[in-house]
Amino acid sequence: MCKKTTAVLLALTILLALPLGTSAEESVPEKEGYVLDFSTEFNDELNTEYWLPQYLPHCTTNAEGSSARYKIENGCLNLFLTKDSPDYFGGQPGSTDPDNLLWIANGIQTWEKNHLHPGGNHQMNVEPFEGYATQYGYFEIRMKMPDTKGGGYASWWFIGTQDDMSSDGITSEQNGEIDVLETFFESPGVFEPKVHPWNDGNLNEWSDKVTLEGEPTDYINEFHTYAMDWRPEGITFYVDGKKVAKTYESPQYRMCMILSMYINSDFSGWDEPENNYPIEWLIDYVRVYKDKNGYDESDRLNNFQRFIKDICNSLAAFRQEVDLFFENLHTQFCLFFEQILSRIPALYTTKISN
Repeated sequence: MCKKTTAVLLALTILLALPLGTSAEESVPEKEGYVLDFSTEFNDELNTEYWLPQYLPHCTTNAEGSSARYKIENGCLNLFLTKDSPDYFGGQPGSTDPDNLLWIANGIQTWEKNHLHPGGNHQMNVEPFEGYATQYGYFEIRMKMPDTKGGGYASWWFIGTQDDMSSDGITSEQNGEIDVLETFFESPGVFEPKVHPWNDGNLNEWSDKVTLEGEPTDYINEFHTYAMDWRPEGITFYVDGKKVAKTYESPQYRMCMILSMYINSDFSGWDEPENNYPIEWLIDYVRVYKDKNGYDESDRLNNFQRFIKDICNSLAAFRQEVDLFFENLHTQFCLFFEQILSRIPALYTTKISN
């Protein structure tokens, strides 16, 4: 009896100590200097306590179009689009009516409520869903880029939970957006991290373009990690542990996350992918770590300081691109003249012999 009681208490203790979204069977590696706060390893069924298997359902009256198409297999989440995926708004294939165009979206999210995200149009009232939201941390995803051609789009992004929502349920200033990963399907070796202020007067618009090392197909055929380290003083972006971009913008409130993919959207282009259906996005895990030392708000820069520092960062990156351009140009010129010079003796010998 004592052994049984002890085992039950031990099991309860372990469960209470687990980070959000993690089951007792899952072992998640530690990260030096951090503690795990949230983890979804996608080893079994989608944990609907933390993930809503819909894409912004309050923005459409078409429930079928907002429902996620996914499966979990081989320890991965597979978000997919097929040739006959339902339209998000109920549009029809081949329509030329601007209000009836085919627009396909697929995604899951950790938060939902009326008027969430100012980029969407409120269409219907929904029951609030509060899965997971937080402020600051090291956010990491391990995934393969979708494999397709033509238009299309995939994104891992964060939006404010709008805890300052006014009494009318509409107005909010805590609705900034962080796009950790935005990639068009035809360019799997390129992605664009961004920050959009929307109604947040404490943020500046910011974006960067990251061209990844190696062949673009490497990011389709192999798993890679993408991450952001969000702190009061700014956000740093990583690929496979290597820093690839940085901004000094930093929202001052909780944010939730969304994993989504699209075709025929206004921001992905209106051309359908040429082939490769089903379009599949394989995600191994999503993890959130917190700095063991916490986060000091006194490290935050003011609006003007962030603006200037981001400009300096952009100029430094531009200079590196210019230096690389002239370095490559110099190399090409040298090769060209070496080829010319190498032919002179042969031309001179031919002239003498004649």
